[in-house]
Amino acid sequence: MIILLLGLAGCSNGGIYEFSGTTDNWEVFYMVDVINEDEQEATGTLKYVGNGPMPETVNSKIGTTLTKMGQTGTPLTDGKAKIGSGCEGCGTFQKNDELEMEIMWDGQTEKLILTDIK
Repeated sequence: MIILLLGLAGCSNGGIYEFSGTTDNWEVFYMVDVINEDEQEATGTLKYVGNGPMPETVNSKIGTTLTKMGQTGTPLTDGKAKIGSGCEGCGTFQKNDELEMEIMWDGQTEKLILTDIK
């Protein structure tokens, strides 16, 4: 019984996890603060590093196969955009997750995988 409880507790650990990823056009940093098994706060930045004209706004989606969140019309200032979200009553991201991110701007789309950097 104790082993079962320890195993279940390991699935819902809180913690702060940092993820990053890059493409030809974007550098992404994302930090997730898992409060409990179904609540988290996330913040991060998108940085435009492409050679084309810098977009004024971007749309983005981030998540795993179970949990996805997104933002639309996020403005860029000096090539950077702040991203973030809160989530209650949903599955939370964990340290070993690979987060799938999709960035859309000016009729273009790039997908990347964010991995844990700690």
